[in-house]
Formats: sequence, structure tokens, C-alpha cells
Amino acid sequence: MATPQLRPKSKVFVSRDSVSESAALRLLSAERPEEIFPILLEEIVKLGFSRAMILEVDFETGEVKPTASLNCDNSYLAKFRTSLWASENPIVSALQNPNPSILPHDAVSGGPIYAYPMIYRSSTRCWEAERERRQDCLAIQNSRVTRKLQFEDQVCAACGMQAYATLVLAQLHKNTSEAHLEQLRALAARANGYLSRLFKVEHYYNRMRDMEVTITRLQAVMQSMADPVILTDSQHRVITQNKAAERFFRVPEGVSEGGKRAVELNNLLFSAALSSMVVSASGASRDLTLVDVMEGEEVLFEAVSAPTFSKEAVRTGMVTVMRDVTDLRRADEEVRANLEKLRTAEEIVSQDRDRLNLVIENVGDPIIVADNSAKIVLLDPMAKDLFGSAEITKDPQVVKNQAKLDAYLNSFTFSFADKDNRTLHLHNPTSRMDVEYAARSGKIYDARGQVAYTVTVLRDFSAWKKLEQLQLERRMLEMEKFAATGRLAGTIAHEINNPLEAMKNAIHLLAGKLDPQLTPIFEVLRTENDRVTRIVRQMLGLYRYTAPLGNFDLNNVVEDTLALFARPLEKSGVGIQKNLGKLPPIKGSADQFRQLLSNLVVNAKDSMKAGGKLIIQTSEIRAMDGLHSSLKLVVADTGAGIPPELQKSMFEPFISTKGEKGTGLGLWIVKGIVENHGGRIRVRST
Repeated sequence: MATPQLRPKSKVFVSRDSVSESAALRLLSAERPEEIFPILLEEIVKLGFSRAMILEVDFETGEVKPTASLNCDNSYLAKFRTSLWASENPIVSALQNPNPSILPHDAVSGGPIYAYPMIYRSSTRCWEAERERRQDCLAIQNSRVTRKLQFEDQVCAACGMQAYATLVLAQLHKNTSEAHLEQLRALAARANGYLSRLFKVEHYYNRMRDMEVTITRLQAVMQSMADPVILTDSQHRVITQNKAAERFFRVPEGVSEGGKRAVELNNLLFSAALSSMVVSASGASRDLTLVDVMEGEEVLFEAVSAPTFSKEAVRTGMVTVMRDVTDLRRADEEVRANLEKLRTAEEIVSQDRDRLNLVIENVGDPIIVADNSAKIVLLDPMAKDLFGSAEITKDPQVVKNQAKLDAYLNSFTFSFADKDNRTLHLHNPTSRMDVEYAARSGKIYDARGQVAYTVTVLRDFSAWKKLEQLQLERRMLEMEKFAATGRLAGTIAHEINNPLEAMKNAIHLLAGKLDPQLTPIFEVLRTENDRVTRIVRQMLGLYRYTAPLGNFDLNNVVEDTLALFARPLEKSGVGIQKNLGKLPPIKGSADQFRQLLSNLVVNAKDSMKAGGKLIIQTSEIRAMDGLHSSLKLVVADTGAGIPPELQKSMFEPFISTKGEKGTGLGLWIVKGIVENHGGRIRVRST
């Protein structure tokens, strides 16, 4: 067995006469490195030197400056300030010279100066170099240096300590003898030895303090974590743990014997899990079920561990973080159970769908199933013969059938009726004849009471309806008109819906980003955009206004509409004259009246191409009984007027004087809104 060999320490003999016992004791009594320099300077002056100072090197900035002095004023000390980059300065040369030297007379005024360099040096290695048997300790290298000192190398490769470099300066006189210089060198050497020792001790003290701060921070981090965190050694013994872990691995006060056994079991299971992870090396996590002693419940954890290593890459322990996955595991089990139920229900639905398809295929009548937007989702084989399959068909008769069916489905889907019976004239591609069908439709509602699907069955009643041919021809004209409206609706929806959606997105992106002063304008823009969307859908028959009617102020509607069209009217040179009387609230739809006023204002503006005046009046007309009243709204302009031959048909759909720019639906919609509110509309043109 090898035993450590005692190595004799090298000794430095200093004459007892060279350094007085009082000086040695004073230096030995110093407890910090900065206490060495004042003692050294006082002892130098006692030796007979008139003044002395210490120059210290700042390795971070490269500055060389006095840090301690005796009998030196500020102006004298300022002469010794320099930097390491001033390589030609005698002071820098004296610092780099490992041996004492005398500065030349022209270096500084005031006579010759004796310079003694003091650097970190020792005859023994630092603890790190001693432990690792290294020979690159800075203290040893500096004690053997004989060449020019390199300041960039003043960092110990073993322990990483930044060394020091100072220069002791003493003023010489004519009567300064070699004995005085010998005493000065001995005193400085003794002080440098004590300084090196204290400097190394303070270095270790600072490292221990930094380690304590780091440990305190790590403990604070551990305690702040809600998950249990445990640090163990190589034998799986707990070194430290946070409060969340103590809940499971430390016996609380006043706990029963059963609780103590539960904690012992938790520790045993935890040690077994760590051993399993170390031995198998198959994964860094394990599922672990522990007992919460305070709550008396089992908790499922996922223990995630990571090994810790020393500088020599030797495993020193494990850090384990345990995540509570009890609720997650229960949720996973519930999801799996619900998924299984969903698969079973899906299988049942599939079977029901197959049975329903079988029934539909054998009914013998065309059957059409549409969704809540009047889009066809299912056709039986006979219906496919009439209306074609999902692929695009080129048969004009089939296209005509599709238009008629779309018009009928839109009319029924968005109506208030639960059932409907109508007659459809369709072309049968198989027999190549026009056939009269009785369409019987019904609605299927979802859990919220909304229309989910509509089912339509077409029954051929052409043989029974020949006597009603004249009546059916009249109704066919109406159906063709609705089919044309359906085709018009498809075109308008395709051309208008995309710009409206882009405007909606742009308005949504602008929300919250505008100047508060622009908020009223932004709200008008947003509400009017929504109203345009509703108007288009209502006009096309794709939407029915289902919101409950309420009371509103007609004058406010007039003001809002005029504010919306103020700029276009101003650009067209149209002035506005308002005469709004005091009105009671009216029950109805404010949105529909905004639409009514918007159509009339636009028509008035278009009729005044060279400018003019728009007049709007409101008034209340009392009935003879004094209990009832009606409201009167007048919209007049100074435009071109309406020809007499057009006044009789101007409220019918598709009647327009604007050519391709007009749809012919504006006044028709206006009349419908007035009649829906129990009113009358009259026109007068001069």
C-alpha cells in the first residue's frame, strides 16, 4: 500500500538583523492583503528612507498607479502614474524585471529611487495543483522566473486565480548604504511572502463565498418549484430536497404510525426507481406512485432524472424532478374510454346510414336532402337522374332542373314554415318529357332548435293535374322568375361576398389600432358593413331577418343615414335640408329603415347629376280619436323626376332607369319594407 512521502519544504533564511522582530510581528499580524502595504511603508521609513510608495498594476485596465504612500504629496505621486503599454517607461521596466533595480535619475525628479518588484510567488503549489500533481502552478513559476515578466501570464492555470503585481519604491539619499538596501530587500521579501499567503487565502474565501451564494440561489430555485425536486448522491441518499418533496419523503410531526410507514415506503420506492434507471440505462424517466401522507391519497408521478458528474467525469449523484401526472393520466383514461364509445357510436351510425340509404334507394320517388344553407348533400338515384350527379353536367335541361330546385330549396329553407307542398315542373332526361312533380318538404332541427337539414320528396302527379294546366302555367312563370332570381343570387354572391369578407377582415384588423378620435367613424364603418352583408343576403333570398322587432327613433335613423352619405353627397354638389319633427318611438326594424333610406338617398343623388338639394321631413299625424297616430317620412329632391309611364311599374322588381349600373331591386325592396311595417308608399313627380 502506497503511503504519502513527506517532502522537506525549502527554507529562506533571512538574517535576524535584516528584519526586526517588531516588523516581522507587525506583518504577521495582518489579516488581509491590503493591511500589508501600510505596515511595509512604515517599516521602510523607519529604516531611514525619507519616503516610500506602492505602485499596483490593474490587469483589467493595464493602469499602473500608486495605491499606498508615505511622506508623498499628490503632485509627486502623479508623476508615477503610467500604463503597461508604455514599455519604454522605467517604471514598467522595473515591474517586468524580477530583480530589484534603481530607477535612473531622469525617470522622475527628486533623486534616485530604489524599486523592488513584488509578484505572487511561493515555494509551495496551490491546492488544486497539489491535488492534480500539476507543475504549472503560477506561484512556483513566479518563484523561478529569471527573465522578463509577462503580465498576460499572471493567471494560475491550476486554480484560475488572477495574481497581483506591485512595485515598492523608496527614496535614496547620499548616505544610503548597502546594509540599508539589504534590510529593505529582506523586509520586502518577508512582506511579499505574507502577502502571497493572504492573497491566496482571500482567493479561496471569495470562491467559498461565491459557492455559498450559488448554493443559496439553487436552493431558492428548488424551493420555488411546485414539483418535488430531490438531489441524491451516488448511493441514492438524499442530499437536499425542496418542500414539495418533503411532503412525500419526510415524516411530519404528529403523524400516525401508518403515516410513518407510508413515508418509509415512499423512500424505498424512490430508491428502487433510481437504481432501476441507473442499472437499466434505458430511459431517464419512470412512473412512480407515492402516498401523500397529509391527504392520504395516492399520487402518480413521472420521475425525470439526470446524473451529475465531477470534473473527472465521475458520477456523483442524480437530480430528480417529479411531475404530478395523476390528473393527466385520469384524463387520458377518460379520453380513451370516450374514444371507444365514439367508435361504437360511429359504427351504429354507419349501420343506420346504410339502412337509410337502402330505404331511400327503394322508395321509388326522387329524394333530396339539403343542409341549413340550402346546399344539396344527398340525392337518391332517381333524383340524380333529374338533377345530375356531383360532377358538372352540360345538359341544359338538367341545369334548368338544378336552377328550379335551388330556388325552391332556398325559398323553403329560409321560410318560417316547418312543412311545404309545392309543384315543380322538371324535365325528365329518361323519358325526355316535362313532368309535373308535387314537392313535399320538411325540416329537421338540431339540439339548439336550428334547422339542420331539409328533406324533399318529389312525386309525379302529372297525370292527375292535366285539368289545372292553365293555373300551373301561371305558377310556372312565377317559378321561372324565382329561378332567375336564384341565378342572379349566385352571381351577386360570388362577386360581392369576397370583397365584403375582405372589408370585414380589414375592419377587424383595424380594431383597437386607431386614434380614439376616429372611433365613431370606425364604428359607423363596421356597423354599415355588417348591414350591407345582411341586406345582400336578405335581397337574394339567402337570409331571413329573424331578430325580434324593437322600438327605435326614426329621426336617429335619418341622422345616421345622412352622416353616412354626407361625403358622397357633398362631392356630388347635393345640399341637405332636414325638417325633423318630434316623433314617438316606432316599433320595427331599424336596420330595414336604414336600408330604405339608403336606397332613396342613393336614387336621389343619382338623379341630381349637376347637383341640387335633398329634402327629408318627418312628422307625426294624429288620428281622429286622439289615441292613435302614424308617422310620415318624406324624401324629396330637385332631380330630373320620374316619367309618368314609369311611375306605375317602378316598384316592381328588375325595373331600372340606370341601365347596367342598376339592379332594379331598390324600390321593390323599399316597398316591401314599408308594407312589412304596415305602411303605404306614394310617389309624386313634377
